Amino acid sequence: MQPGQMAYDRASTVFSPDGRLFQVEYALQAIQMGGTAVAVSYEGGIVFVAYRNLPVSSLAEAGSIEKSFALDTGLGCVTAGLIADSRVLVEFLRLEAQRYRLSFGETIPISLLSGALGTHLQQFTQFGGTRPFAVSILLGGFSGNTPELVELDPSGATIGWKAYAIGRNRRQVADFLEEKLPAQRNEENAFKFALQAVAEGSPSPFPAEALDVAFLEPEKDLRRIPTAEVAKRASGLPFIGTPDRSGAKRA
Repeated sequence: MQPGQMAYDRASTVFSPDGRLFQVEYALQAIQMGGTAVAVSYEGGIVFVAYRNLPVSSLAEAGSIEKSFALDTGLGCVTAGLIADSRVLVEFLRLEAQRYRLSFGETIPISLLSGALGTHLQQFTQFGGTRPFAVSILLGGFSGNTPELVELDPSGATIGWKAYAIGRNRRQVADFLEEKLPAQRNEENAFKFALQAVAEGSPSPFPAEALDVAFLEPEKDLRRIPTAEVAKRASGLPFIGTPDRSGAKRA
C-alpha cells in the first residue's frame, strides 16, 4: 500500500484526501486486463471489433466468449473487463430498452439509455457493501440515420465519440484512432481501420477467431460476423495469422 493511500481503498464510498476513489481506479485497472475493444462509426452504421483472450484448452469453443451484444433494434454494445460483470450490465440495458419499447412502441433513444446506465454505474460508487463494476462499455445507437457512440466507465461517466477504444492499452489505441481516423468512412474501410486499431493494443499476430466483430445499422438488429467471414475480409493484413506459441508466454 502506498503511504498516501492509507486505508482509503477499503470502501468504494470513501474519498482520499486528494479527492480520489481508489476502488473506481482499481476497477479501471481490472478493465486493462481484458482484451482491446474498438468501435468506429461510419456513414450509416457502427462497427464493433473486440479482441478476446482465447482459452488455453483446445476443447474450448472460442465463439462462446462474447464481447459484442445486441440490445434492441438499432442498439448494440461492446464490452471490456470482467465477463460476468458485462453480462449483468448488458441485461440491465436490455431490460431498459424493452421497458421503453413496451411503453412507447419504439427504440429507446441512446441518450436516455446511456444516462440510465450511467446512473446505475454511479450508484455502485456511492453506497457501502458494493463494488464498482469492472467493465467499460461502448454503446452504439442512432439518431435517425446518424450513428451515435457513447463510452461508459465504472464511475458512471458518459462521453460521446466518433470512434474509441476500451480495454488493454486503451490510451495507446485511442491515440492511434485520433491520429489516423479517416474523414470519410464506409463499412469496409471502417472495419479494416478498427482491426488495425485493435492490433495496436493486442498481441500480434493473432488468429481471426480471436476477434469478435459486429455491425450495427439503423432499424436493424446487431449483425455478428462469423469467423470465416472475418478471416476472408481480413485476408492479407499483416497482424492476422497463427501465433508462434513455442516458448512464448501467453498474453
